[in-house]
Amino acid sequence: MDPMPSTFAWLAVDAEQRRRMLEAVDQFRDETTIDDLGIGGIRDAFSDTLFPGTSTLHTRLRYVLFIPWLMQEAAKRATVAEMAQRYHDLERDFIGALERGTGDDEPGIIGRRAGKMLQRVPSVLYSGMLAQWGILERGLTSREFFTRIEASRRLDAEAPRAEDGGLGTERLLDGLDPELPAPPEHLLRSADFRLTPEEVTYLKEAITRTNPGTLLARLVQERPMDWTDSATAPAAPWAPEINSLLHTDADEELRTLLDRAERFSLQVHGANLLYNLLLAEATSTDPERFRDDRVAHYRERLQTWADETASSRPFGSQDFLELGQMMAARRRNYTDRTRAFLEHWCAESRTPHTVAESPSARELIIRRERLVKQGRARLRPGNLKALNAWSGASGTARLHFRWANVTTLLQDLYDGEARA
Repeated sequence: MDPMPSTFAWLAVDAEQRRRMLEAVDQFRDETTIDDLGIGGIRDAFSDTLFPGTSTLHTRLRYVLFIPWLMQEAAKRATVAEMAQRYHDLERDFIGALERGTGDDEPGIIGRRAGKMLQRVPSVLYSGMLAQWGILERGLTSREFFTRIEASRRLDAEAPRAEDGGLGTERLLDGLDPELPAPPEHLLRSADFRLTPEEVTYLKEAITRTNPGTLLARLVQERPMDWTDSATAPAAPWAPEINSLLHTDADEELRTLLDRAERFSLQVHGANLLYNLLLAEATSTDPERFRDDRVAHYRERLQTWADETASSRPFGSQDFLELGQMMAARRRNYTDRTRAFLEHWCAESRTPHTVAESPSARELIIRRERLVKQGRARLRPGNLKALNAWSGASGTARLHFRWANVTTLLQDLYDGEARA
């Protein structure tokens, strides 16, 4: 009899695939961000284009330095096996170093609750950022890094000495950025998230060098007016204080992208609100189910959405052309069915105040959910189990393309710059 396959077999894939899977799992933990209508790939393409390397799993910026520093520390061991074991232990022991170096209420410590049982280690969560920002060679695993270190030592030991006393062979590149700042003293004893001036300079240069022309690169170089702390961060990436940083001519492409992202966010928000209105109507026979009238709640929100949409420029054919090109550039799946759904929805929303009662708009949403979720579709006739599992809100948050996470990372950078 064949052994039962492991439920966690996906853990064997590479770090970046694991990070994306973990990010997808997190979407289901937040009822406001669930992707019921199947536009997550487009959402992520906008996010990757505006803020390359970022993820909703990221907590604090200094982790992009902690990870290579811990790799270097582990590489002090003699063999690859010993290095790998040491690195495994360091990622978990480092939780204690951060707890000793920060206050009890310090946010962003990965594994504070799990401790040494931590499975979602920082090196997996930050793998994409490390590669995208040029801190770690793309595709390089920690084991490959340790293998290169061991090979370099062997070559050094076997190499003949040059006349000047140095080694006569070329050194192997270990895969870490040679400009990486040195770790602070006593890193393993006590650590915190405060960036030093040298680290700030390094990260600003790395981000702008590897991701020129992006909104992330602009924001690491220039802080928006009146952004003094996390409480005063702009509400969205298209906020006026951010747009004011962009030059009319030099940043035309970035301004256009940001405008398209804002209008796409608005369009999709309306579709998700109508989806929730349909769910509210389908569950309205139980008036005691929710604390408020969910039908009235979503009708009111759709009215507010319609007012904003009516004053916004429609999402047109040129937008869809550029959207397709962005998806191709980011190697994201963009099916004909998804494109057709969005085109039909955007046509419906040209008269936004009629959407809530429009039979064609309602049918469009129902068909789309069935296509995306199939047997799990809440609006599928007879699927009472799925319908009754609705919490009262599903995918109702406006898309801001990882802005909440990005502002936390930028705040760490700005605070470090201020300390200089």
